[in-house]
Amino acid sequence: MPLFVSADDGASSAISEANDALRRAFEAVLEAERVGANVSGLIVKLNEVGGLLAEAEIAYKNGNFSEAVSKAKECSGLADGVMDEALTLKGKALAMGQNIFWQNLSITLVESAVFLIFLFFVWDWFKRFYSKKLMKMKPEVAVDAED
Repeated sequence: MPLFVSADDGASSAISEANDALRRAFEAVLEAERVGANVSGLIVKLNEVGGLLAEAEIAYKNGNFSEAVSKAKECSGLADGVMDEALTLKGKALAMGQNIFWQNLSITLVESAVFLIFLFFVWDWFKRFYSKKLMKMKPEVAVDAED
């Protein structure tokens, strides 16, 4: 029994692969945004990729299978590029977040140490001041004290 593969099947699978690539790219951009990366440029590229996918689907419905395959492959390539950029931005955002955390922790520790040293000096000054004031006081002698 001979097996026949039509151009229709190739175009359909190419569109399906492009759709999956677009979904993966969208999820990667969403993850990058969740960690604080600036993804505004990637959103524009995702819109372009979505437009190419729509053009591929329109060509497929019109029976122009070669154009559908061409647009779907272009869509897949651009979606993979967007996904790679999103992963790179996510890594940079995570690294920057860690750097900010450690910087804030260091600053907090230094500020705490300076405050404690300042507090020690204020306490020492107050102790000396109070001791001098206490030493200058004259004791009172009670003349009419009953035993």
